[in-house]
Amino acid sequence: MGLLSPIAVLPFVTPWLFAAGAAAVSIPIVIHLLNRRRFRIQAWAAMEFLLAAHRRNVRKLKLQRWLLLLLRCLALLLLAAGIAQFLPPGSVLGAILGQADRLTVVVWDNAYTTQYRPAGQKTIFTRARSLITHWLNRSNAQGRVAIISGSKNPHGLLNTPAVDLATVSHLVAGQKPTDAAVDLAAGLKRALTVLQKQKSRTNRKRLWLITDDAQAAFAPRAMAGTTMGAGTAQRLKTLISEIRKTGTTVRVFDVGDPHAGNMAITQLNLARHFTLINRPLRVRISVRNATAMPQAQVKVRLFLDQVAAGSVTLPQINPGSQVTVDATLGADITVAGMHTITAKLPADGLLIDNTRRLVVHAHRRMRLLLVDGAPGDPTTGRLASTAWLATALAPLAHGNTFDPHVISAIELSAQSLRHYAAVIFSDTAAPGPHMVQRLRAFVNAGGLLLIFPGPQVLGHTWSSALKTGRGGLLPAVMGRITVPAKDLHFNFGGSGNAITGPFLAARQSGIHTGIGSVIITHYLNLRVTNSDLSQTLLSFNNGQPALLSRRVGRGEVMTAAFTCDTRWTDFPAQPSFLPFIYQVMYFGIPDRNARWNLQVGGHFSLAAGKADIWHGPNGKTFTLRDQQVDARIVANSPRLWLAGMYRNSSRTRLVAVNVDPADADIQHLPASRVAAILGLPVADVISAPQSLARQHTNQASIGGNAGQRLLLLALLVLLAETLLARAFSRYDRSAGRVATRGSKNDGR
Repeated sequence: MGLLSPIAVLPFVTPWLFAAGAAAVSIPIVIHLLNRRRFRIQAWAAMEFLLAAHRRNVRKLKLQRWLLLLLRCLALLLLAAGIAQFLPPGSVLGAILGQADRLTVVVWDNAYTTQYRPAGQKTIFTRARSLITHWLNRSNAQGRVAIISGSKNPHGLLNTPAVDLATVSHLVAGQKPTDAAVDLAAGLKRALTVLQKQKSRTNRKRLWLITDDAQAAFAPRAMAGTTMGAGTAQRLKTLISEIRKTGTTVRVFDVGDPHAGNMAITQLNLARHFTLINRPLRVRISVRNATAMPQAQVKVRLFLDQVAAGSVTLPQINPGSQVTVDATLGADITVAGMHTITAKLPADGLLIDNTRRLVVHAHRRMRLLLVDGAPGDPTTGRLASTAWLATALAPLAHGNTFDPHVISAIELSAQSLRHYAAVIFSDTAAPGPHMVQRLRAFVNAGGLLLIFPGPQVLGHTWSSALKTGRGGLLPAVMGRITVPAKDLHFNFGGSGNAITGPFLAARQSGIHTGIGSVIITHYLNLRVTNSDLSQTLLSFNNGQPALLSRRVGRGEVMTAAFTCDTRWTDFPAQPSFLPFIYQVMYFGIPDRNARWNLQVGGHFSLAAGKADIWHGPNGKTFTLRDQQVDARIVANSPRLWLAGMYRNSSRTRLVAVNVDPADADIQHLPASRVAAILGLPVADVISAPQSLARQHTNQASIGGNAGQRLLLLALLVLLAETLLARAFSRYDRSAGRVATRGSKNDGR
């Protein structure tokens, strides 16, 4: 690569193509050399007279041959330079060849917010596309042009400068708005790269940013449940500054609507992480009001598998605010498998974010694997260490939410973990290295690992096996078993979380749950080494953690400091134990539906060998590609750039792709605000432009296309070579006849 790098600095748009054409110049030279070796000269008497005449014209013949060879080589070089789009390094040469010494880089905001349609008008995207195509088709469009995406989808446009403006115009005219989120910083960064590479090839550079001046694009406001990055305004200002340092003039063309407003569904999730058949289905919906007026009686319609399943009405949403509400669907899922939930708002100017979809996988029951390290003894009446826990998880003969399956620690190595939502250890020894790898894979794939201690637990062996820190599984170092010096209870005086919240609410309402009077006689010391990796869900009144959690991959690891039986505490015998365990399961079992619910631009993975054909919302199909990830092979989808539903041919798997809720705020920013964010004069932000060229006609064009003129010049050189070759051939024949006559006269 280092040896070929000098070619890249040649003054051509495609220097590699010129290098290949230049190499072709050797062809006529080789032919010339081969022609000289075609015949073997054999002297004989009759030729002596012709050779004598030939010697008198040898200099002239050599000159003719060298001239023809030079013209043939020059024609090939001109053809190569024309096809490779030669860039004249100077203004004089550029004027002679008709090449404008100008580079225009257009950063086009084509995010889904530009699909906004003001009442009675065309969409923002259509307006921007018309401005670009009209400018490209005008006579004053000259030089080289690059069209760069201003959204997270970088495909479909022209990141390399081109001089064939008719082709660029055709490309722009065929563009459609993308469903991707806005990312002006990424577009400006790509533009900066182009401008820096072309710095030595042009004297005049300009950048045009065509955007709708939406709030979400320049200065997104904080909003819960979104993925917007902090410091957007500062990044944009820094990039514009770097671009201007290259000698590039910058203009912003505001094609947005000053009165733009939008209502959007920004969140649609399950109230709990899992779904069971024949159970009420509760969802959580967030609606954002990105208009200048309060919105009252906002109705959200709900659908289950495309069938109406009720609605919910939000009394009022103030301007710029978001309201979240829980709603129960009017229909239950009756068949296990994958299903779709859809929420819809009434139509407005931006339709794409009025609908949000959610794919859920419904189960008959949530299967849990309980690993018992202290099995019971029926002869002595001693209960197993998991007996209280299993009873709390499945208290009824039928219709339980959970389906616990109890095994001994010895049986664990032969047990598949694939169909379980959680693996719960109770008073077991630390697992071996092979089992640790299996548990790590289980948690990374979206499982819950819950560890309850007991007399047989050696904390240091667990900490050594599962480890803490960035590469470990445990939320804290497991220490020694401790006997408190005085009465030990749970501390419920702090702030609540998903587990303790319901108990705190009951306590504030005057309901006695009994959890505050639980007695702990022993506990396992847990020492947090990195508070960023762990969360304390419950603590003792001596300040020691009682229950810790840690996110690992798509799953969760939780460690308790108390037993799940009555050897260390009377908690399992309390009526609050059952709701507490249920809250732990609701919190700890990760959302396994997350892998089937993506934002635009995301992709999903399946186990290798899933070669089923997938169908997108536009009817197009694709297949998954096998790729190696670490030590295993997975089948990955391409990035999905269209919002909607994706399904495989057998309809057994579904994927929902939604737009980024961070872009919901499309309220229009004034030119002064945009200019301040970008660090530009207000005059450089042009509102409601009627033409892109009108503000830039002060510099006259100095020509057209150098590539076209070089191709024409190459044809003229080829024509000259043909005419000269014919003329030289006639001259040689006439000279030969004259020489022959002279030889005969001399013979007389």
